[in-house]
Amino acid sequence: MKRIFTYMIVLAGLLAAGGCSKWLDVKPYDKIAEDELLLTEEGYMKLLNGIYIELNRDMLYGASLSVEMIEIMGGAYTVGTDNSVWGNYRDLAEYQYGTQYWRARMNETWNKAYSLILNCNMLLENIESDRKLFTEDNYRMVKGEALALRAMLHFDMLRLFGPVYSRNPQQKSIPYYKAYSVTPNDVLPASEVASEITHDLLEARILLANDPVREEGTMMESPSDGSSNFLRYRSLRLNYYAVSALLARSALYFGDKEAAYEYAMEVIKSGAFPFVDRALVTGSPDDPDRIFSSEVIFALSHSQRNTLFKNYYDPSRIPNYVFRMDNDLMSNVVFGGGAATGGNQDDYRYRVNWVATGANRYFYKYSDMNDTGNIRNTMIPMIRLGEMYLIAAECQSEDIAGGTAYVNALRSNRGVTNVPELTKEILQYEYIRELYGEGQLFFMYKRMFTPVMFSSQPSKNPQPDERIFVVPLPDSETEN
Repeated sequence: MKRIFTYMIVLAGLLAAGGCSKWLDVKPYDKIAEDELLLTEEGYMKLLNGIYIELNRDMLYGASLSVEMIEIMGGAYTVGTDNSVWGNYRDLAEYQYGTQYWRARMNETWNKAYSLILNCNMLLENIESDRKLFTEDNYRMVKGEALALRAMLHFDMLRLFGPVYSRNPQQKSIPYYKAYSVTPNDVLPASEVASEITHDLLEARILLANDPVREEGTMMESPSDGSSNFLRYRSLRLNYYAVSALLARSALYFGDKEAAYEYAMEVIKSGAFPFVDRALVTGSPDDPDRIFSSEVIFALSHSQRNTLFKNYYDPSRIPNYVFRMDNDLMSNVVFGGGAATGGNQDDYRYRVNWVATGANRYFYKYSDMNDTGNIRNTMIPMIRLGEMYLIAAECQSEDIAGGTAYVNALRSNRGVTNVPELTKEILQYEYIRELYGEGQLFFMYKRMFTPVMFSSQPSKNPQPDERIFVVPLPDSETEN
């Protein structure tokens, strides 16, 4: 079984290692002796790192589930009508999931996610018999992160392909793989998948109880003595607080507001992810920290992150497609509109991430910093502090106004004035302002079962519908 996994992980991760960030400490495949793989503590660490690397693939969070496919589904971009420019994106903007192109794309995302789940399971099965290989607390760290990765991947497959949970929690959804197996598992009701996700995250949280992030913070630099990076760069791994944040996100999705609030507040109160220093955003206009890196609880590290900007947002791509928000929606509603929307063009999120070129503004969150060697220049945010404040606000009670203080605490660190009273509409606009370009908007609309905001004109926005929010299972699953 170990030999099978050796070749599987080579295909799944190590071939990509040559372009990874230095923090991963993964050697190119031709320099890894076979006896390192699942036979040493270092080998386990490298295999785990290989899974993190593979999350950067285009069919997962390197494009499809971060800035591209899922954001079009979430109404983040204005997609034109000229097929010669926009091609298959026109179909996706109209939720035509049944085309040959999008069936194939969804299939790629599904297959890659489950291949990495398979890798997690092989690691988890072997680690139990190899505990003697590990020093100090490293067994618990490796196992905890692998469990969290397994849960996170299942959760995103459930959010994408599963039913609208708030309406049909007992409806069949996706399979949940807890063991390495080449035999297809049964498709489970969404509620059972939710239980498995929660169980894995809770176990991971226990295993990561001694995560150094709890005492020493994120430690986003290499050790001066040249020792291993494995217990450093904690924002680039599923650390203890990242697991708590995923529990907050998933509990809210599953309708357990009490638990979601508890986990969100644990992260907020930890102080491990302070709000970005204003001087790093507006005080350094030539090199702003556009992702507010100190607030990022978990991010992927992609050495070529600038390709996200070049491939999708760079205005120099015109006349090819360029992703951007509807101008009227952006300027007069999301970052305008006054008290009704909470929009304000003094907002840091507007000032540094939206750059004017001619009559339009373009999204620059993922453009290169001047200091391209800075670790911040590689980060693709997966979950951040601002979302914890928004979850805390949403979970206050049936009266959304009870969350006003949490939203205003966030807004005070975005350079804008308080809202007098939180409404559901303002909360949604805050989610858009905070999480734009990070792959979360479609899931917000699906969770709330509300219209998707493509336009400033409500009549043009798609109304909530199962046909919009429930992506059909891929052919590879239904054929199995």
